[in-house]
Amino acid sequence: MTDKAWKMLGFVLLCGSAVWIGAADVQAAGKTTTVTAGTPVAGMEVYMDEYQESVKQKSEQTGASLTQEKMRYGTFHTIFKNLGVATVEDSLNIRKEPKNSAEIVGKLKSHAGASVLSEENGWYKIKSGQVTGYVYGKYLATGKEARAMAYYDMRLMLRVDTDTLRVRRQPGTDSEIVGRIHEGETYRYISAKDGWAKIEYQGQAAYAFVPEYATIAYTIPEAVKNDDIRTQVVNYAVKFVGKPYRWGGTDPNTGADCSGFVQYVMEHGAGVRLDRTSRQQAGEGEAIPASSMEPGDLLFYSSGREIDHVAMYIGKGQIVHAANRRSGVKISTWNYRKPVTIRRVIP
Repeated sequence: MTDKAWKMLGFVLLCGSAVWIGAADVQAAGKTTTVTAGTPVAGMEVYMDEYQESVKQKSEQTGASLTQEKMRYGTFHTIFKNLGVATVEDSLNIRKEPKNSAEIVGKLKSHAGASVLSEENGWYKIKSGQVTGYVYGKYLATGKEARAMAYYDMRLMLRVDTDTLRVRRQPGTDSEIVGRIHEGETYRYISAKDGWAKIEYQGQAAYAFVPEYATIAYTIPEAVKNDDIRTQVVNYAVKFVGKPYRWGGTDPNTGADCSGFVQYVMEHGAGVRLDRTSRQQAGEGEAIPASSMEPGDLLFYSSGREIDHVAMYIGKGQIVHAANRRSGVKISTWNYRKPVTIRRVIP
């Protein structure tokens, strides 16, 4: 039986196909999408055991060129204990305490996984990647429902089990460092040779030397730390530099204006939904002084009495923005014009 067939079999056996829609945690944008578990099928665990064995064999074959003593193979069962899966459409806030007003310490993207540690007054305490905190239980699938979602969504990924790992453009320590990945993060695994794992990193192929106790597994993503969200959205935004400006456009892949660009990258890069126009966006979040700016904060400009332009701060005194028809999406200094207000929309 093919891998796809096994995956579909696991999904059908573990769940029905009912889908429900609801509202997410107060600050977690998007609708909920989840699968309702159906009646258990006799012999289900036998099928799942066979599936697990087929996954292990494929993983071992795929990663055979890596140093064996450094690698582990498995599925999401290897990584998560008492699996929980986020059922929101965009992302689910992980809070420091079990209440909506508590500080946000991280986010679970749609269908990302966590280990459920305990339950308290309708909230689950979870651990996912480097993040431990609380999520509202209504938006976290558990049990057979969670396993069904994981079987359906899992992909072959490299999971980092060390503090920090350099990512390079080519295999070799002389190659340019394009970023760093951290414990608990998962990246799509492509292949490996001579100890270098080829992964998908920020939409492109890159290489990481396999550390001790790295895991190649069929699994699902884990949580993103709140401070990592800012790095993530900036990296996402600057990928569009050079794309065209289009008045009224809301997708930088095909052309966007300033507010359409910011709206798009904040939603897809940080899970934050904003209003459509720069004037509307200027009323969202909280106002901060220029001295407190962090990557991901928004700067608003005016040519007269009304705000007419928005940009995103990316650090080191620079912004990225859909500037105009001539320049398209570009990087500029933050004070090329004096901002009217600076807003923080990432909690």
